[in-house]
Amino acid sequence: MSPFLRLVLFSSFAVTLAAQSGEGVVSVEELRNPLTGKSLRTILTAQEHLRSGQHDRGMQELRDAMSDPVAMPYAITVMGSEHLKAGLLETAGDELVQAIHLLPRPETYSNLAYLFYLTKQTERGLEQVRKALQMDGGQPKTRLVLGMLLLQQGAHDEEALRHLRVAAEEVPSAHLVLARYYELTGKAPDAEKERRAYNITSMSFLEAK
Repeated sequence: MSPFLRLVLFSSFAVTLAAQSGEGVVSVEELRNPLTGKSLRTILTAQEHLRSGQHDRGMQELRDAMSDPVAMPYAITVMGSEHLKAGLLETAGDELVQAIHLLPRPETYSNLAYLFYLTKQTERGLEQVRKALQMDGGQPKTRLVLGMLLLQQGAHDEEALRHLRVAAEEVPSAHLVLARYYELTGKAPDAEKERRAYNITSMSFLEAK
């Protein structure tokens, strides 16, 4: 994978926790230990600081939240995602494995699968992303990672392309994965088409924000 593509995927893929937002799949652990009150405010405040560019402050708040038994599973989930985006793969891997044990969510399985993609542990990645797929029914970013891993495996290209095309409808970076595939398989016109689609959809996403 080219350095440019890796940068795009790092910046756009890793999924941070939408704490108790009502989105996505709610696990049994979340129902047993709902994030409320001070614990909820701590996680939401940390996430807001991360989104606003106050990264060090947000990460320190997450580290402080590790002493709160209720907030801890959410904190380590977000920390794993942030370390994955930063390219700190060993640290991210440890945190994501622990997060899955404490608070199994499809986003966390997808992030761990993506980490295995980056470290070329393809079969382990496929195992994790299929768990995410079972939980979320095939969200675009889950399909993106599944498609990438299938291409890396090299035995199921058509299935990979199907997932990537679906993902590309909502995740612009999927177009770059498709473009790279077409380049490597000698289909330059298709590669250029995907690059143009990436530029168009990226601009549309920026305008919509």
